[in-house]
Order: sequence, then C-alpha cells, then structure tokens
Amino acid sequence: MRRLHDAEIEQLLSSDALARVATVDAEGFPHVTPLWFVWAAGTFYLTSYVGRPHLNRIARNPRVGLVIDVEAALRPDGERPNKQIRVIGDATVAPDPDNVWTDRIRAKYLGATLPKGRAGRGRALVTLTPRELTAVASV
Repeated sequence: MRRLHDAEIEQLLSSDALARVATVDAEGFPHVTPLWFVWAAGTFYLTSYVGRPHLNRIARNPRVGLVIDVEAALRPDGERPNKQIRVIGDATVAPDPDNVWTDRIRAKYLGATLPKGRAGRGRALVTLTPRELTAVASV
C-alpha cells in the first residue's frame, strides 16, 4: 500500500465513482448505501429521497463511514490495482428544498445538460464532515 498523492485524491474525489456510506442500525448492524456525492470545502455532500432508511439511521447515529474506490483493468500479472479513499466522520441530515445540492450532484454525474429529476419527491441533504480521511493505493 502507498498513500495517494494530492492530485490522485482530487482526481478520485471529482470522478463519477460512487460513495458507499456505512451507517449503523438500532441493533448495531452495519448497512452500506451507494450514493452520488460532491466534495467541496473539505466536506462531502450527498442527497437522497426523504424517508430512506439510511437517513433515519444517520439521524439516530451521526457517526458514519464512507469509501470511494476504483479498480484498474486486469494486468498481465493477474492484479487489478485499486485506489481508495476511506472516511470516518459525522453526518447531518437536512432538507434540500430547492434541490441546490441535488442539482449540483446530478450535474457532476450526468453532465451540464441534465434531465430534471422526479417532481414531487423531496430530497434530503446529507453533509459529512470527515474526522479522518485515508487515501491509499494498492500499488
């Protein structure tokens, strides 16, 4: 393992890779939810439809984990090198009434000329402030 260089970290954070957000339920079991995200000013911003179970788990226990990872193509030596960013931190859930963050996140993944989202479905904003961020590559 090696630490990622700053340019590699920025590239991964600005890519269209999914974030996998880990939350813990009331019985202590982990749950992982794939979500689109934007990284801005040292914070992860993610949105989801109101009422989703992971939002309730975050409201109950704001300590979450997050991982973003990519794998390279298979090499002749049988390896698929990967790069990953692992985060632990504190999250909050709030409304995204004007879809400001939802639109920004959708633009990242779908492009500047994006179709409108489903009308009438409220979105919630998850803001994740990292306590610890680890960025490594397998080679």
